[in-house]
Amino acid sequence: MLKIGDFSRLTRVSIRMLRYYDEIGLLPPAAIDQSSGYRYYSAGQIETVHRIKSLREIGFGFPEIGEWLKESGNTRRLLELLDTRKQEITATIEQENEKLLRVGRMLEHLTKEDSTMDYTIALKSVPAYRVLSLRDIIPAYNAEGVLWEELTRFAEASGVKALGPCYAIYHDQGYKDQDVDVEVTLHIEGEAAGTDRIRVKELEAEPQMAVLFHSETFEEMSKAYHTLGVWMAENGYDMAGPTRAIYHKGPWSEKNPADYLTEIQVPVAKGESLSLGPAAD
Repeated sequence: MLKIGDFSRLTRVSIRMLRYYDEIGLLPPAAIDQSSGYRYYSAGQIETVHRIKSLREIGFGFPEIGEWLKESGNTRRLLELLDTRKQEITATIEQENEKLLRVGRMLEHLTKEDSTMDYTIALKSVPAYRVLSLRDIIPAYNAEGVLWEELTRFAEASGVKALGPCYAIYHDQGYKDQDVDVEVTLHIEGEAAGTDRIRVKELEAEPQMAVLFHSETFEEMSKAYHTLGVWMAENGYDMAGPTRAIYHKGPWSEKNPADYLTEIQVPVAKGESLSLGPAAD
């Protein structure tokens, strides 16, 4: 049997931490001298402490480690815990890599003299189109591809020819992080019968659209909308309907996200001049 001090030196775990392990029921001493209160550990507990340290270093909490120890160190259970932790670490690495990419893009963006100078905004009218339309609530904007796949399969099965432009239309009054109201449309030639989910309709004409082209990744789209907002404010326009997008180039056609090309269209109308007083408390 090993005294707590000797056990501490051999395991490289402080006496304070060993006492804490005992307090939470993770690793009680093998024996306690009833007269002196000295704690003694067995040589076999050295390997247990080593395993506890290893599991802590890769992110396991004491409850998870305690659960495994209560099963007498069941190897199958440990393999399950390790596999779960591996998946969690992989997901974290992917999230951090995405953050790193965004930091790089922001650094690149901030070194530009004026981000609003990257876009040219034009006004144009858009005619009405006969379209296949699929509108649904999707978890987030990046789930839009599911709607396009369903609509395209329906068009192919119906034998109709899809023409340009093909619009995504965003119906929510404001930006939402989840449960977004999105409609995707295919301009078609030929006859088709609608279903409960997919309608044949006329997409209304818009007399005046503010239009710009975004030629970077989808994640950087906010810069384009920011530019539109500044332009509208400076020129006295208000939004007059749902925003539309035409995805001219994307992951289906380009390997490099920097080569994506999205046309953003916002219906606009001249706004009324407002006389604004101070904000109320």
